Amino acid sequence: MESRRILVAGAGTGIGKALLDKFNSISEAEVIGFSRKGIRWERHSDLEAGANYYCDLLDRQKVFHFCNTLKSKWDRLDAIYFTFGDGLFGSVENLKLEDWDRHIALNLTSAFLITKELLPLCATGTLLCYLSSTAGKQGFPESTAYSASKHGIAGFAKSLREELKPQGIRVSVVYAGAIDTDIWAGRAGFNKEDMIPASDAAHFLSELLYMPSSFNLDEVLFYPPKGIL
Repeated sequence: MESRRILVAGAGTGIGKALLDKFNSISEAEVIGFSRKGIRWERHSDLEAGANYYCDLLDRQKVFHFCNTLKSKWDRLDAIYFTFGDGLFGSVENLKLEDWDRHIALNLTSAFLITKELLPLCATGTLLCYLSSTAGKQGFPESTAYSASKHGIAGFAKSLREELKPQGIRVSVVYAGAIDTDIWAGRAGFNKEDMIPASDAAHFLSELLYMPSSFNLDEVLFYPPKGIL
């Protein structure tokens, strides 16, 4: 069977890193990741499956360069997992406009840019999986920026789903509950032992690629056992 070619956008930490590790354990998968913590590279021949490569999503020229390089290496993609993003928390009166702009650019605009640039590699059966959050379904105090970005990625994915139906491209938006990642660093009142391990979330998300082609999981919602923390 021909191997599946997978891109993990945001493979440096958390769920993205766990997904890269998960797909690397599957013999029928070729996976490339990228993040701000990745390996430096120059040519498309430097991009070998199994590793996480450098790309700063806040630098649009670097995003374009990475996408063009990947298109010169691979002629198709079977899945793209959009797992990147950071948290921005605090009351509205204490949020700085430049922090807001940077947050939206990373968490939302970058997904649009990558999708637009890599759609030529997508065809019938390709999975585009966008990681949102329970904050993409409801609001939480001192989370206006984060919730706005996660509502935004969900709206983008749901509209894209309708747009790409004729091509048979699968689009899923995942509303994830609390997962043990760096986003919780410095936030009081949360016990990481109550959260889903990133490796468990990656195991579940990887299975979306191997679902039968007869249906599409438009929206996926999962929580840790204690629900919303």
